Amino acid sequence: MATRPLFTRFPMGLQTTYSELKQRAFEQEALLLGTPGSVSERTESGRQYFYRQFYDSEASKATEYIGPVDDENAARRAELLRARIADANALIAMTQLLAGVGYVQTDARTQAVLVVLANAHLFRGGALVIGSHAYGAILNDLGTKVAAFATEDVDIARAGPLTIAAEPRVPFADVLASSRVPLLPIPSLDRKGPATSFAVPPRLRGKSRLRVDLLAPVSGGEARPVAVPELGAHAMGLPHLLYLLEGPVDSVVLGKNAVVPVKVPRPERLAWHKAITSELRADTSDKKQKDLDQAAVLIAILSEDAPESLLDAHAALSASSRSKVTRAADGLLARLSVAGHERAVELVREVVGTRPASKRR
Repeated sequence: MATRPLFTRFPMGLQTTYSELKQRAFEQEALLLGTPGSVSERTESGRQYFYRQFYDSEASKATEYIGPVDDENAARRAELLRARIADANALIAMTQLLAGVGYVQTDARTQAVLVVLANAHLFRGGALVIGSHAYGAILNDLGTKVAAFATEDVDIARAGPLTIAAEPRVPFADVLASSRVPLLPIPSLDRKGPATSFAVPPRLRGKSRLRVDLLAPVSGGEARPVAVPELGAHAMGLPHLLYLLEGPVDSVVLGKNAVVPVKVPRPERLAWHKAITSELRADTSDKKQKDLDQAAVLIAILSEDAPESLLDAHAALSASSRSKVTRAADGLLARLSVAGHERAVELVREVVGTRPASKRR
């Protein structure tokens, strides 16, 4: 019986298009919220004004005031906005081409959240997108296609204080509110504890169960809230997270109407961290299986493209984290073996010590 690999590769021509899109995305000075829309003129009390008209993440009509038509500064802003709209439409056309053949694309609400975080310079300041949205962005960067997976939660993490030059600093909750996504803080299990997550309330969810989690690393083995003073917020502190956040790389998240520049973990570190996280979850948890699946996919890809990076990333693990990878090895090996990824099987066996080190291929 033929085996089905965990991933396939996109043709080089498509990956060239993706690389161009990524470069152009990082050249954007700011991102437009919602659809690009258009600039129009409206007469009010005998005077004409510029407005941008668009649809927001809730598919509601929205307007953005620009200024009076007879004001030079407003006219200049309107012209610049028209140029930004044209650039955004060009990126959307490229995104539609790529998403149509299987590149990972996110929904309108997630796009809106990431747009306002990018415009608030959180990613430039050191914040990372982690979790499944980072996994999807990394798959696109690696030019690979995998089976469909859920990407509802938006996980934002920072290793240390963010470098945000803008003053006055806008609290994290207010930045999220500017997305027009109806997010509310989720009460802590400890009634006196601070909220570290935000979610769309059930009555407004529709097909989306979007949740935004703010995360940070802590020492020790227990998760606990930690203050994030530069954002006027609290994050959920997680053990083993600092390893994931070291040495982030630039990437983009493809949205329906925007391409958002972000920072994500290094692929090799995300691979081992997914394996670690799977061991922290209950055996009956669906997320345990998802973590193992995603770890296996990344290990399968990188064992062909960059095996040394995987080996170096494993060597950088702490002793306790390495032991969790070892416990996850059976699950990883089962997935990799069934899919016929022999190089990946040998690499995992090597790092967990289930056979003598062999010549690396």
